[in-house]
Amino acid sequence: MVFVVVAVALVGALGILNLLLAIGVVRRLREHTALLEGRPGAADDDLPASAAPVGTRVGAFRARSTLGSELVFEETAVPLLVAVLSPDCSPCRERLPLVLDHAARHPGERVLAVVIDEGGLEAEMVALLEPAVPVVVEPWDGGLPRLLDVRGTPCFVTVVGGVVAATSVFAPRPGGVALGPAAG
Repeated sequence: MVFVVVAVALVGALGILNLLLAIGVVRRLREHTALLEGRPGAADDDLPASAAPVGTRVGAFRARSTLGSELVFEETAVPLLVAVLSPDCSPCRERLPLVLDHAARHPGERVLAVVIDEGGLEAEMVALLEPAVPVVVEPWDGGLPRLLDVRGTPCFVTVVGGVVAATSVFAPRPGGVALGPAAG
């Protein structure tokens, strides 16, 4: 009889401990949700890219496209979207159709694709991008990745008037090069 009473008391104590732990987990999840809701871009699940922060001056620049043409980007009020992609990055490959769709829907916008040189792996990505946008292939330490301070891909940077206006890890949205809330 004593054994049954001790067993029931032990089971009851374990049940109360389990209830207290569950309450703690729920409280922590609520705090975590509040933190996520307060972060920049939480409304549209956007994150700042690993690039130069918003407000960084990049100025005018030149680059040579994969088709051999000299590309000159002046400091104008017309936004320039720079999509930096790496061929060995699965999120980059997932966002590639969105970049192509954006270029097709907004033919008057300035868009530049920078594909990171991965020892020949970039050929397929370049072939898909070339018909839609100018493409530059550069190593991680190349001129454009350094200019935009790119530290990870995918990376979408909007430059207006020679200044970084927005950064994102997600592809551009329909209706323009605005990449959601300015982040940096």
